[in-house]
Formats: sequence, C-alpha cells, structure tokens
Amino acid sequence: MGGVSNPSTVAAVFDNPDTVVAFIKELKEADLGLSINISAALDKAQECGRRAGLERHSVEYSLGFFGQTDRMAERQTLELATMCGHGMLSSNFVRKLVEWVKQGRRSPQEASATLARFCSCGVFNPTRACRLFEEAKK
Repeated sequence: MGGVSNPSTVAAVFDNPDTVVAFIKELKEADLGLSINISAALDKAQECGRRAGLERHSVEYSLGFFGQTDRMAERQTLELATMCGHGMLSSNFVRKLVEWVKQGRRSPQEASATLARFCSCGVFNPTRACRLFEEAKK
C-alpha cells in the first residue's frame, strides 16, 4: 500500500459534514501528529471540529474582494474559478462551460469533471460545482 513518505500536504474534499466528522475522529484516534485544517464557513468548520472532539486553535479569514471589482469576472464565474486554491481555472473556460451547460452541450456533472481535471491542488469540490452549474441552467 502506498503512502506519503516525505513532508507534504494532503488534501481531502468532502460534501457531507457527517463524513468530515467521521474522518477527523479517525485521524484523531490514529494520533499521527497531524495538523488538521478545515476550509469552510467558520460556523460549519467549528461545528465539525467540536463534534469530532477537537478544539480550534486558530482561524484565517477571507477578506473577500475589494478595489476595482468591476474589472473582475461576474460572481457565478468567480464561484467556480476560485475553487482551485492555486488559481488554475480560467474564468473564460468557466464561462464557456457554463454556456455549454445552459445549451445542453454538457451536463453539470461533465462540466464539473472537466474543471476538476485542471485543479492541480486537488481541493476542487465537484459536488458544489455541479450544484453551481445546475443553478446556472435556470
């Protein structure tokens, strides 16, 4: 069985809070000496940690967007393009996929899988992307 043998970062993406809690409990029981970072809305992350028996020791806040926001992509595009932590999802490509979903040329699942291929960090959330593509169809 393979594993991580050098200092590294490992990411996992979840679409269900109960699964997150179970995973955190499993990591806690294994006592591997790992730092666990939960990227979510503060109240959701705190709830998962508490349910798993962990106490939060730090918080990072996103300040949102400010400045010349009129030069940025529209919100729908940003919600999809910024799911990659390294900015590898092109806004123009996201717009094209949204248009294809609206035209019925791609399903939300196909569009989500396509975007996920370009996320090099692995934190892209396909379930959330499908939901956003479904909303774009309306």
